[in-house]
Amino acid sequence: MAVLGTKRAAFLPMALIALALDQLGKLHTATVLDPGDRAPLLGNLLGWTNVPAMGGAFGIFRDWLPAAQLVGFSALALAATVMIGVFYRGLAPGEQGSAAGLGLMLGGIASHTLDRLRYGSGVDFLHLGPPTSNLLPDFSLADVAIVLGVATLIIELLAAEFTARAAERPQR
Repeated sequence: MAVLGTKRAAFLPMALIALALDQLGKLHTATVLDPGDRAPLLGNLLGWTNVPAMGGAFGIFRDWLPAAQLVGFSALALAATVMIGVFYRGLAPGEQGSAAGLGLMLGGIASHTLDRLRYGSGVDFLHLGPPTSNLLPDFSLADVAIVLGVATLIIELLAAEFTARAAERPQR
């Protein structure tokens, strides 16, 4: 069975790449930076940091006890993984773009879950702006993978909608 050009060729590799790059970035910063420290990577544009992320997006579960956070995040990760699996199964075999987006999301979720199981919190290792600035939040490649995955799905959905509408228009 040919795999190239199918959703399978995009889904799992993207998930594994997102997971591996995020974990390698965290390993790198843990070996060169003390917790809370920052170092420039691309001048004042992008830097390394080593910051535990106790809460989730928008501070979800931030004030919960660590054990309750682990249960809450694990439940969310499980629910998201099941939903990704359901959406993946519903894709047509050639829908590589959507499969890649779902794979990125799965890789990011898996990396965040691994962090919480291993360290008791998420780990942010990238910082936008000068090292002394706190204007923007710190983040990880897992965060980037999840956002890019969602953006890919939105773009794929819009492209499919525009194509369907164009096909419905009367020919002149």
